[in-house]
Amino acid sequence: MAQQRTGRADNVRIGPISLFTLIIVLCMAVLAVLAFSTAHASLVMAERQATATTELYLDEVAAQEFVAGIDAELSAVRASKGSGTAGVKAVSDALVKLRDAAQDAVAGQVEVAAGISDSTVTARFECQNGRTLYVAITILSDATYRIDTWKMSAVQNEAQPEGSLWTGA
Repeated sequence: MAQQRTGRADNVRIGPISLFTLIIVLCMAVLAVLAFSTAHASLVMAERQATATTELYLDEVAAQEFVAGIDAELSAVRASKGSGTAGVKAVSDALVKLRDAAQDAVAGQVEVAAGISDSTVTARFECQNGRTLYVAITILSDATYRIDTWKMSAVQNEAQPEGSLWTGA
């Protein structure tokens, strides 16, 4: 004799295989979100590092151009058998030209400030994001020079850039 169906639906049973598959799918979804989050964080850090390295090189190029200009001025003084005092005067007279040449070498992407006191030339090369190179050069009595300071520093900005890793308020 055939069984008669009643109006109720058959019970759906979740077996161990179905439960195991559900857990695996959930784990895979969580791992996918974590992978995306890690990839985004790596991208942000790589972009920050690229910006920092670019600024470092911009400062270095501007400073090297500045020092090359000082060297050229002192070479001319040495060629004319001048002394360190004449070298200080030559560099002092050419300071604006040297500063402008350093800025032009990096297409104006670095702010250059320079000054001279006694026989020491100081210069500051600063990028927009706060990376700064300080240089101090002493002009010696034989119209040569000595680099006393070549120091890079960076200021951390308080404002977080767009796409930053910080998510707190």
